[in-house]
Amino acid sequence: MDADSLIVQLKPFSTFDEAPSSREDMVLCSTGRVGYLQGKSLEPRGISVANDSPLLAVLFLFVVVVLFNYHHCRRMFKNIKEDLVGVRRRANAFDDHTANELRASFVLILQMCVCQSLLLYYHFAARASAYEVMNRQLLMIFGLTAGLYLFQIVAYLVVGNVFADSASCKLWVRGYNVSAAISGIVLIYPTFIATFYPETTNAMIITALILFILIKSLFVIKGMRIFYDKIYSLLYFILYLCTLEIIPLIFVYSEVGLLCKCF
Repeated sequence: MDADSLIVQLKPFSTFDEAPSSREDMVLCSTGRVGYLQGKSLEPRGISVANDSPLLAVLFLFVVVVLFNYHHCRRMFKNIKEDLVGVRRRANAFDDHTANELRASFVLILQMCVCQSLLLYYHFAARASAYEVMNRQLLMIFGLTAGLYLFQIVAYLVVGNVFADSASCKLWVRGYNVSAAISGIVLIYPTFIATFYPETTNAMIITALILFILIKSLFVIKGMRIFYDKIYSLLYFILYLCTLEIIPLIFVYSEVGLLCKCF
């Protein structure tokens, strides 16, 4: 006896309890066919970063490169307190900043931009119809985050040379680079967790935001210690916060939102 011959005699239900409650019972009562003999319809697998091998390869590549530069990163972190919050004008004879350390910082800053791009993409819950669309979105978001970093570096150089001496400007810019490198390290953890466990996305985004604000706050405090001179310096400091810290972040956030809606 095949499935097509399993036809039931339909009759009205006398009570509410006799009405079908499960999907299989509804199929049986409406079509006269036994549902489990018909098989189950498959749903296509969702498009995500965890299913895209090239993007995963890029993430793991950053981790591998950082591990290979662990010795240089360790040397960089030996001076992290002074570079992040210190305002000492004279260099210490034991502070050695080499080209290898610069390379390690560059990799971590690039990793920060990638993590920020992925977390912004997850925040707006962009659901792409194809891997090509998702990759195009992520590439554009990465362009925005990398552009934000470059814009702030140039702005810090200009503002530092205008309102302070060259030594103070170097301290300020180095503090920003160190804060960006630290962000690249700490943001990789919530990014990986949100990638492989999508149900934790909101919690990981909040965690990443808190970590980012804490690191950025240390850099802002260093800037205030460098440039604060008299009471009227607070006015310039407020203008700096709005112009270089708050407005650029709002701009990138809004542009990413519009970008995810356009696809």
